[in-house]
Amino acid sequence: MSGDDFHSFIVRIWLEESATENDPPTWRGNLIHVISGRRAYFSDLESLPDLIRPYLEAMLADLQMPEGE
Repeated sequence: MSGDDFHSFIVRIWLEESATENDPPTWRGNLIHVISGRRAYFSDLESLPDLIRPYLEAMLADLQMPEGE
């Protein structure tokens, strides 16, 4: 398996207390792409797949490219 065959990420997730007692706490986190060091922050868990998707789409595009290009 070469380095182009996979992506590794570090995901940190925490629960952030709200400023007022009436508001619920918020999930927050960051995603680090291990190879590039790129970091992205998120404030809802539903956005996590959207942060990972570009890496997977690029990997798929590389696989579909004809040899020699």
